[in-house]
Amino acid sequence: MTRFGWEPLKTLLAEPNFRDIAQAYYDELWGDTGVVCVPDWDKRQAMEDAFCYRIWTAHVDGTLAGFIEFQLGPTVNARDTLFAVDLGHFISPTFRGKGVLGYRMWRAAERALEEMGVRAMLCHDNMKHPLMPFFLSLGMKPIGTLFHKVIGQ
Repeated sequence: MTRFGWEPLKTLLAEPNFRDIAQAYYDELWGDTGVVCVPDWDKRQAMEDAFCYRIWTAHVDGTLAGFIEFQLGPTVNARDTLFAVDLGHFISPTFRGKGVLGYRMWRAAERALEEMGVRAMLCHDNMKHPLMPFFLSLGMKPIGTLFHKVIGQ
């Protein structure tokens, strides 16, 4: 059985595999960039308490299979529009390639965000596991490219 939903950070931090999945995400995305990722769980908790951070999860047969982290709020360019900015998304390698879990997780998140009043989503692709066709299948349109550089080294 697959279950999707918002999950409080405190609950996730008590999950047996959340920290492992989060670390696998950071390693996959940032591992060879020179950036050392040390998650700031306290900052995330403060953001969640202020309703500007939420985590959407996918559980398969009771096991956490994936997550999408969103930062919520208007932007300085669109102060009257509530945005959801994808801070990170990950499906555990154990659950990848087994049907449409990722698609269903994103679609369900989109519906839940809309119910919260979100009117725009900004999501990022991962060059190590490109998702352009996937995001296009969700009806998203590319509007730019993120670039990365570690400075001062």
